[in-house]
Amino acid sequence: MNVFQVTLRNIKRPEVAKIIDVEAHNREQAAMLSERAGFRVALVKAMPIGDRKLKGKKNISMKEMVKMFRALSSMLKANISTADALMYYAQGLPDAGLQGSLMSIRNRLEAGMPVHIAFAKERKFDATIITMIEAGSDAGKLHEAFTSMARKIKVEMAFASKLRNALLVPCLVILFQIVLFIWSQISVVGQVEDTLKSIRQEPDGLSKVIFSFSHIVKATWPFFIIGLASFIVALFRSANLRQTLLNFGMEKWRLLKKLVMGLRQTAYIGTLQMLYANGINLARASMLAAKVVQGTPTYAPLVEASQIYEGSGLPFAEALKKRPILDPQVMHMISIGERSASLPEQLEMLRDIYEEDTAQVMSDFTQIINLITLVLAMFLIGLVFAGAMLPIFLMGPRMMQSGMR
Repeated sequence: MNVFQVTLRNIKRPEVAKIIDVEAHNREQAAMLSERAGFRVALVKAMPIGDRKLKGKKNISMKEMVKMFRALSSMLKANISTADALMYYAQGLPDAGLQGSLMSIRNRLEAGMPVHIAFAKERKFDATIITMIEAGSDAGKLHEAFTSMARKIKVEMAFASKLRNALLVPCLVILFQIVLFIWSQISVVGQVEDTLKSIRQEPDGLSKVIFSFSHIVKATWPFFIIGLASFIVALFRSANLRQTLLNFGMEKWRLLKKLVMGLRQTAYIGTLQMLYANGINLARASMLAAKVVQGTPTYAPLVEASQIYEGSGLPFAEALKKRPILDPQVMHMISIGERSASLPEQLEMLRDIYEEDTAQVMSDFTQIINLITLVLAMFLIGLVFAGAMLPIFLMGPRMMQSGMR
């Protein structure tokens, strides 16, 4: 894709101009993408290769995809063609890279390319989205496919936001409390100890324990901080470490296991329902749906169950039972759906049930995490108080006795 420098001049005040950079295939497209209210295109100049900024590789955010799919769906329902809907949505977007991508998709559609291939060539959409677009286009229900994808992405964003809020704030509070505790031990407690020495008062037994612990903290805190920072960096960079810690936590904490499995099953069932309800055959839909939990222990059993279903001719519920990674309730309802020819409805019901149940478990998990954070904060504040104030309180009576002698 080429990069053009477009000069815009104010219609009423020609001396007022502004210059913007636009990614487009040609000058005409660059001029169209640069249109702004109250301005006219005065000049379109191709930028030298060395000055080009390739923004096209940047992925589209989930929030932007929700807005885009909803807008495209509403325009398709109003009998606007897909090519025109893409053009209308692209015009006026603040993101020049997204503008260029949508106009590129529109140009491919105008050239006669199938809609799913036009989207796939942009390399900004995963296989599930491309498959949904293909199924919706083949069934003449592309607007429904866009609506389903917008809903699925929004649900994923909501759960991700709740989980982030449940973990981020407590972690920040705990880190702050750790820093406060270390500061109190290496600074405040040391000052109290020096004060006792200056007035030649021998600390009592409890104060000696507090001062000894402070000495240990002073000697080891740099190593602790380095270790903690290394652990945080490794946690962000290593998927294997995160998975190992998560598996350990799931083994020890039932609520965490229920939450994680609920999130995974919600994602799988929601994707499976979306694909199957829009015309994707069950074998392919189940294989694609398994990709939403790729990288977790849930992925391999779901893929194997899909392969068993496709290769053996067993009902899908029976194939899932041979690799029992999902809740028995899920397999039971899928079995009912297969026998009664109501699988889309049963999957939709399961999706709604698991979204509600997982939201409740998320709320319980958040409350417990907040309680743990509160208890830990009170414990650390108590240690700070004990280290800074308790030796002074214990010293007071002894000083009074010393003064009376």
